[in-house]
Amino acid sequence: MISYIRGYYVITVEGVAVEKFLNHLMRNGIKVYNVKRISNTKIEFNLDREDIKSFKNVYRGSNFQVKIKQSTGLPFVLRRIYKNKGMWICGFISLFLLLMTSQFVTEIDIQVPEGIKKEEIRKELYQIGLKPGVYKKSIDRKEIRDHIMLKFDEVAYLSINVKGTNIFVTVTKKAETLESVEESNYCNIIAKKDGIIESVIERSGNSIIQKGDIVRKGDVLIKGSNNKSIPEVWATTFYEASNSASYEEVVKEKTGNTKNVYTLSFYDNDYAIRRNIKYKDYIIENKEYKLSLGNYTFPLTIKVSTFYETEDKKVEKDKEQVMAELKEKTLKELDYTIPASARIVDSKHNYKVNNNMLEYTITVQTSENIADVYSLSKAEAENMIREQNTPKEGEEAVPSNPEKRPINDIRNEFEGTNNEEEDNKDKNEN
Repeated sequence: MISYIRGYYVITVEGVAVEKFLNHLMRNGIKVYNVKRISNTKIEFNLDREDIKSFKNVYRGSNFQVKIKQSTGLPFVLRRIYKNKGMWICGFISLFLLLMTSQFVTEIDIQVPEGIKKEEIRKELYQIGLKPGVYKKSIDRKEIRDHIMLKFDEVAYLSINVKGTNIFVTVTKKAETLESVEESNYCNIIAKKDGIIESVIERSGNSIIQKGDIVRKGDVLIKGSNNKSIPEVWATTFYEASNSASYEEVVKEKTGNTKNVYTLSFYDNDYAIRRNIKYKDYIIENKEYKLSLGNYTFPLTIKVSTFYETEDKKVEKDKEQVMAELKEKTLKELDYTIPASARIVDSKHNYKVNNNMLEYTITVQTSENIADVYSLSKAEAENMIREQNTPKEGEEAVPSNPEKRPINDIRNEFEGTNNEEEDNKDKNEN
């Protein structure tokens, strides 16, 4: 390493009795090292750059053939660089451009939680000036953060971190809060799906359906029910799922002919080296190459698009395998559709072949509770009670006094419960 810093020559000497020549050099204080014998009359050795003048004085008048084979070391490299002015001028210019480009943003990485669209955040950041090519020191993080949080209600916080020429944006979503819903004392029971009524467990309210009735989704089944005593309505329901697939599959096979198209991206500008692609059918494979040095990413991206010429080829599948795949796929769909509380009564499997297509259908008959609660507002509950109390022709009016109401009136149950609670409180206080 020291010899490289000082610089040295690799010299070959050829002649008779070259050993005497080496001894003569040593006697004159000239140091040689790495001596190698190439032949009986030829040797090779290294000589420091500072001893070359003394070596020339000793060499003059001798009968040996001396050649400088190589000059190695830092002084010789610096001399070549100094002579080649264009190279070091270009080096200074490249260093200057590197320092300049390191002050600008080359890439923006955005991390968003589920429920927030990344492209909308990126579009809004570009509009307010945070995009590739912007000067890093001109970025006002507080202004950008306030703008995004004001624009998007679901964003709780926005962090902006600068590393090298890259900017990392992390979006934090607001915590979801449950909205409180005021409970009502009355509700209607409606059908949450189509079905044939099997039985009604009427715990409260007035049923308007009977066994064997066909109901549609949304139909009212029981009126004026109590929210704390929900009835059950069991019905026969049907679930059906079907999938189809072809026995023949079209596969694109590569013919072996390919063409490459190169695209250079500098900041937001793309420069494509276009070629005439005459393939009728083809597939494209894209690869991107980025230049980076540590945290610094050069603002130059090379995209290579390879076009592969293809031909369509029909391949016939195994019918049994296609049927098995369709059955598995259809059963999975039914597993997600049929609720866990439903009891499966019967199932039917049907295969249908049409040309090259196979259709597989599964129909499942279940028994399940189709009761769904529809809460009533105070106004709706008052109207319902008013209608119930309105006597029909030939009937007596329902008295407003709780003691004189019919025994099965739902209001007696509520008021009786409230009276018991008040009596228990009085006893505890005493």
